[in-house]
Amino acid sequence: MMSKKQAAITGLLALSLIAAGCTTTERTDSGKSNTAASGQKVKLKFWTNARHDTDLMQEKIKQFNETNKSNIEIEYQVMTDNYEQVLQTAILAGEAPDIMNAKSKLAITDLVKMKAIEPLDSYTTPELKARFGDNLLKLDGINSVDGKLYSLPNYGSTFRLIYNKDLFSKAGLTEPPKSLEELVTYAQKITEAGKADGVYGFALNMKNPVAAYERSIMPMMRLDGKDIYDWKTGKYDFSTLKPYVETIKKIVDNKSMLPGYESLDIDPLRNQFAAGKIGMYMSLSAEPSVYDSQFPTKINWGVAQLPTIDGQAPKGANYINAAGNWLYISSTSEHKKEAWEFMQFIHGDDVLVPYFEQGKGVALIPSVISKAKEPSLKNFKDFTPKDDAIWPVYPVHKVEGKAWQSVVVEYILGVLPLDKAIDDMNKRYNEGLDAAEKSGTVKRVVIPDFNARNLISK
Repeated sequence: MMSKKQAAITGLLALSLIAAGCTTTERTDSGKSNTAASGQKVKLKFWTNARHDTDLMQEKIKQFNETNKSNIEIEYQVMTDNYEQVLQTAILAGEAPDIMNAKSKLAITDLVKMKAIEPLDSYTTPELKARFGDNLLKLDGINSVDGKLYSLPNYGSTFRLIYNKDLFSKAGLTEPPKSLEELVTYAQKITEAGKADGVYGFALNMKNPVAAYERSIMPMMRLDGKDIYDWKTGKYDFSTLKPYVETIKKIVDNKSMLPGYESLDIDPLRNQFAAGKIGMYMSLSAEPSVYDSQFPTKINWGVAQLPTIDGQAPKGANYINAAGNWLYISSTSEHKKEAWEFMQFIHGDDVLVPYFEQGKGVALIPSVISKAKEPSLKNFKDFTPKDDAIWPVYPVHKVEGKAWQSVVVEYILGVLPLDKAIDDMNKRYNEGLDAAEKSGTVKRVVIPDFNARNLISK
């Protein structure tokens, strides 16, 4: 009979797989991988929340299963939005998969504290380290903690302005906006020119404020060399948000924002853009794949770097998101050696080169970039890192009250004065960091000579 914990895991996993519309492989009641008895397969469970690369991953995993000489079989399971919940439940119950996707909301620091993931230092070789390069390994809080390596890099996501060239032309605009002021003006002009067709100049997926600002406010701010955290002093300063959130509010107030933005999710937004109803929005390097298969479109669309505060050249660096990590090996796996063999295969150029060429993600590894052909997906090359970099990671700690993204929503909706909101956020976030540092659970990150422009790899 199943224990209560095992039943909970099975139930959550079933819901996840039904929502994803995928087929699961057979599991034992215990959830443990089959032992490597004589003549039997060593079955490794691989859980992921990535759906954009499913076709390629299925092909490559099938190849690995058919060709590896260690009698290993990978059981590949794709989950949906409750991936973190299912995974955390499994970890706590001692039923974690052998291999898991690291690109999730579960912080690496928390997983290390839970002793859930395996350090990779003893497995890596000088050749492997040379292949990735010093700038992609031992990224604190991204793929390493306290000097120990837990994941290897594959790809990252860059952020850009996505715009409809036809709507720009109809509004008399010849190029994308370069400044925050132009962003507001262009949105209004596109809305006025397309009023008869129900067109709006700008859109934002504010159903999920974290995702919305991750794609818009944060990259614009960082491109200007600013952040909500002062890396030189190790203190929060939310006043840096002011010009960027005021820009969004101006677009809302002049009625150039697609109606319903308050409850709009990213896929409905994309659907409206594909239908020619949106002039501009901001998003990540998954968009070329989206408009190639998920929402095929005939509109003439383009990609540009995000506007800066004054329209001048960037003083900082747009950030590369989810970079430096890809997969973890479970610390409780009974077959770590076999899991590492699969990790070596999946991180090889034979997998990662087509991964980049097919537009599954922006390549970061030098050997992949040098061997790959230019990706064939429309506009994908415009997401290639230029004024982009991997930023350091904020200290993770508890904060009383609402997250800053939710507070910004209240300002944009006219519920809360911005200056008052900034003062409150500065107080709450700095108090939270002070308390966490005092308790010894968090180390304050201070980089006295921090300069965002210097983060860009030369």
